[in-house]
Amino acid sequence: MKTLFLSILFITNGQLFAQTTYTNKFIFGTKAPIPVQQSFQKINPEVQDASWSKHNLVWRVNYRDNTRRNVDAYYDCNGNLKDIHRSLDKMDVPRFINMGITKRYGGNYRVTKIERANEDPVYQITIQKQGSSHIVYMDGQGKLIEYTDSH
Repeated sequence: MKTLFLSILFITNGQLFAQTTYTNKFIFGTKAPIPVQQSFQKINPEVQDASWSKHNLVWRVNYRDNTRRNVDAYYDCNGNLKDIHRSLDKMDVPRFINMGITKRYGGNYRVTKIERANEDPVYQITIQKQGSSHIVYMDGQGKLIEYTDSH
């Protein structure tokens, strides 16, 4: 009986450990904690079709804003907004950035604006060239900067 009890305890602990261990990929289809959902809805009351995923302690919500742009917002487990990644149309990219990209890399690129609390936005530029992509970051003046995206 003691052996059976220990075996069940070992298996149960192993299952609990497996359930709380995350890979390096987001887990889709999960439901964010109430504080995270409330924080999101407070900022985006009009968004009805949002998709949640989780990676370690970060919650990501993907949705379309009122201009139909793709947006990813990142929250911690307490509902604090970390940053927002918003896809931009080329006509909405600041002039200095468009000029800098075109001068350095040509015209085949995508731009994502990264908005962070109390900081200037960063622009993630994904350059498409010969079947591969390369990512660089620029400030609002089109200057290349060092930036580590935590997502």
